[in-house]
Amino acid sequence: MPTLTLPAPQPLAMPLSDALSRRRSKRAFTREDITPQQLSNLLWAAAGVTDPSGKRTAPSCLDLRAVTVFVLRADGAWRYDAAKNVLEQTTPEDLRAASTLGQHQFVDAAPVTLVFVAEETPRTKMARPSWIYLDAGTMVQSAYLAATAMGLGGVARGSVDGAKLGERMRLPATIKPIFCFTAGHPAP
Repeated sequence: MPTLTLPAPQPLAMPLSDALSRRRSKRAFTREDITPQQLSNLLWAAAGVTDPSGKRTAPSCLDLRAVTVFVLRADGAWRYDAAKNVLEQTTPEDLRAASTLGQHQFVDAAPVTLVFVAEETPRTKMARPSWIYLDAGTMVQSAYLAATAMGLGGVARGSVDGAKLGERMRLPATIKPIFCFTAGHPAP
């Protein structure tokens, strides 16, 4: 499958206090694509690697790192490999509409949807199920703040049929989508 190398993430100039006060859920987007740099910054904020040991920008309960980020775009579904800062395509199919249970207008218009998937293995089963959602929630909040700092909009969504979407994304049965974050340029 194809891979896309992302540019190195760049510092975001907006102070954290401004990003926190300006962060709003946006459900109306233009069809303008986001740049590879914006996508790299967004993914790094959500799940980027910050040191050689593999520590990430978002915390992980018991350091299990059981939540991974995928990207849905018009050109398919892509797994974010944070260590290499690349996207690896899992399918060329546009699955943005499949990532929602009925909110198609804004999901279809937005250039990207980040899908937060949870790994279910013997290693991760020792964590309470709620801990996986805690990890994903901190990752989503980081994506919100990065989007705000770049002038983008976004909205977190739990309206996803994880089993069906995972199958369409060609994920193993041990990996299930749990949350989505749809992002793009906010419509006026």
